[in-house]
Amino acid sequence: RANTRHTLAMGGAAAALVLGSKLVLWSVYAVGIYFACKFAYEIRIYAIVNYGYVIHEFDPWFNFRATKYLAEHGWHAFFHWFDYKAWYPLGRPVGTTIYPGMQITSVAIWRAMPHYMPLLGL
Repeated sequence: RANTRHTLAMGGAAAALVLGSKLVLWSVYAVGIYFACKFAYEIRIYAIVNYGYVIHEFDPWFNFRATKYLAEHGWHAFFHWFDYKAWYPLGRPVGTTIYPGMQITSVAIWRAMPHYMPLLGL
């Protein structure tokens, strides 16, 4: 608020210029946030628009089971796992049909948490 008072004390033209530039800056931010949200929404809705209401790549239950399998059986078994519950009745060779980044990250965080709990006071 001190800056606004100082700006108003400078005179009408200078104050209008500074306040106008702030308005332009906030307008640019608002437009940028609007387009970022619009594009994020369009990216998320792309599969539904083009392919309909079918779960394609993102299946939370499969991702949970895959993460649990990786945590319990290890790296090697995970990449050689044939999941008979997915893509029924055919099954799914998980090691060759998955991008495992989320599962690996989840297990790494899960395994790291006990080491950081005492530091956080939990």
